[in-house]
Amino acid sequence: MSANLPPQFYTVSAKLKEVKTSEEKISILEELLAIVPKHKGTEKVQRDIKTKIAKLRKQKPKRVKREDLYFIKKEGAGQIVIVGPANSGKSSLLNALTNANAKVAPYSFTTEIPQPAMMPYENILIQLVDTPPLIKSSPSWLKGILKAADGLLAIFDLSPDNVAGDIKNIEDLLSDWGIIDKKILFLGNKADLKKSRENLRKIEPQYKIKIISCLERTGVDEVKTSSSPSPAKAGSVVKELKKEIFDLLEIVRVYTKSSNKSSPDFEHPFIFKKNSRLIELTSQIHHDFFFSFKYAKLFKRNFKKPLFVGKDYILQDEDIIEIHI
Repeated sequence: MSANLPPQFYTVSAKLKEVKTSEEKISILEELLAIVPKHKGTEKVQRDIKTKIAKLRKQKPKRVKREDLYFIKKEGAGQIVIVGPANSGKSSLLNALTNANAKVAPYSFTTEIPQPAMMPYENILIQLVDTPPLIKSSPSWLKGILKAADGLLAIFDLSPDNVAGDIKNIEDLLSDWGIIDKKILFLGNKADLKKSRENLRKIEPQYKIKIISCLERTGVDEVKTSSSPSPAKAGSVVKELKKEIFDLLEIVRVYTKSSNKSSPDFEHPFIFKKNSRLIELTSQIHHDFFFSFKYAKLFKRNFKKPLFVGKDYILQDEDIIEIHI
């Protein structure tokens, strides 16, 4: 007899890969046990879950490493960590992009622990994480957070004369930590200052930097001040910055629709890494769809008629998919 497990079972099962402690795993397994339909076809599934719970309860609690104390669970469509020297504007950037309320002060090391917040981008949320200054004496747990991140925002104060040295120091530290293949977006803060604009001209040949001003919210928000650009221009800049952060994740949003419905759910897209195949979508919708898949109809907003695609079709951002089994 087929187990015929509900889609919620596979959604909750995926959480097991994200947790570390036995207590968290037991909690998820107990949730799975409650979800499993109680009939003869699921007896083996129920037995396996109960066995795993029993084994976990017998384990001795592991000593928590200092690196794990500040583990940040990924949420939303992806996790981007903000790094930079002291007083570069990391917390101000987090506040501007997410409406968070991280502490900001005109002295070093205001941020002592990682602070996550969610940045809205169109119909998804992206997790940004503010961190302490990245220096040689940075705590060891920071290395773990950076390695786990999907991408980095490296922000620098453009006004000091040694800004090129600050950028080089961050690059060297990341290299020393073995973080050399991470996608990084470089931001130059305090672009409202004359000195910053002078320094930018000096380093532009060497570094590609997007300029912003967290103080005046130029480039990160639509707030207008006496010296800010017009609200329309500021709005286009914030949209551009959020788009660049989205691009940093290298993901695509996919919408699904049923054959008996005229429109898909545009508010809750499935998220995949670029170059993912359509067959991966079927597994996320329902485990059985992987085996019973026949074909799919592909709808695009600018297409009048759907296209027929197979399991090896490479998903594109904002594809609309109708699965047929």
